[in-house]
Amino acid sequence: MKNRTIAGGAGLLLTMALMIPVLFVLSRGAVSTNQFALIVSAVLLLGLWTIAYVTLIDPALRRVAGTVFGVTIEWRGARNSLSWTPAEATGCLSELVIGSLGYLLIGLWFVPPAAAVVLVLWFRH
Repeated sequence: MKNRTIAGGAGLLLTMALMIPVLFVLSRGAVSTNQFALIVSAVLLLGLWTIAYVTLIDPALRRVAGTVFGVTIEWRGARNSLSWTPAEATGCLSELVIGSLGYLLIGLWFVPPAAAVVLVLWFRH
């Protein structure tokens, strides 16, 4: 988990240090300064939310679901991905429910960005 936090923080710092100035130069004349600041803020907030979700929220959800099903749910797969896979052998139905629950809870990542878009559209109306 520590490696994920370091990688996420490094990615965020690289984005801020390298991409923001490049995008500013490339978008000069295409968008106003206020629009550019809004876009950059939205992208940085999305990055911060993703880091928080992957390092804090998803592991907590895995622990709670693992407690309910009596198994340990780990980061597994070829690339240590977000898939929800029990470490112990479970029945076919239990594994199907845990996998489906994992996809449902990964969908929670979309809630804050979607809520932000809805709020912006509501305030514009």
